[in-house]
Amino acid sequence: MSSHRSLTSRAAAFVLFAVAAVASAQGKVHLKIATTADAMDAFSNWTNATSWQNISTFKNGNASRPVVDLVLQLQALRAGGLDFDFELVRALTYDLAKNEVVAGNTDLSAESIWSPEIEANAASVSETEPVLAKGEFVKGLYGLPTNPVLMKLTGPADFKNLTVAVVSTWEFDQKTIQTLGVKAVVKVATPELAYAAIQKGKADCMLDEFSANPDLHIVRGGVRLVPVPGYKVALVASRSYIVSKKATDADAVLKALSSGLKELKANGTVSRAYTESGFFNPNVTNWKLLN
Repeated sequence: MSSHRSLTSRAAAFVLFAVAAVASAQGKVHLKIATTADAMDAFSNWTNATSWQNISTFKNGNASRPVVDLVLQLQALRAGGLDFDFELVRALTYDLAKNEVVAGNTDLSAESIWSPEIEANAASVSETEPVLAKGEFVKGLYGLPTNPVLMKLTGPADFKNLTVAVVSTWEFDQKTIQTLGVKAVVKVATPELAYAAIQKGKADCMLDEFSANPDLHIVRGGVRLVPVPGYKVALVASRSYIVSKKATDADAVLKALSSGLKELKANGTVSRAYTESGFFNPNVTNWKLLN
């Protein structure tokens, strides 16, 4: 009898081991997602109170467009049926985060990526359909509210007298600024340094995304800027999510992300997220496009 119980116990132990081995083999996909430090911090602040799975409203002080990109991407992966966990990998800038995916050091970028940049790296990354269509990415000309010349601009001709700050790696901002015919461009390493340059009088303004604040103001590094009233510019290219072709289960990740994104677009989540966060801002609907 004891011999029979011993055999039974060993058989049960073997079954448990086999089940555990299968579960391990079919476990969660672990994703590395490259993101900028400020987006990582804002995402952490937001999800301390509400897990990303349960975010249903995007009216939140942490909901900048890069963070909204990340939340939508995670929700799309889940909606697409992928069983996953993830870690955020800190990068200094958008460009460096993108390059981490291109190099295969991370699987995804938290932010969507400009279509020409994806095309230039087609050998290294795959893409979803656009999360932001061509022409949907609109910015304001942000400067100090105490700058009387800036706040009283009457038309495109006035921009020839302006000095504009731009982050050196923001290629599409630079191209857009050049079409405005401004007097000069000051290149800096980060958005915070652009705001500092404006505060110190080294530049009049910069292109920045509209916020959800009633007066559309943005604060970076303790500097508060507001947009020039009545004018906006469009960065004319689409943006999509990318997946490194070196990622483990790259095909499954891309399939889930693409499928889930289509679902979130179809049920209105994507449009609502960008609207509630202020990126699609109804307050500037009738503002004049300068390009």
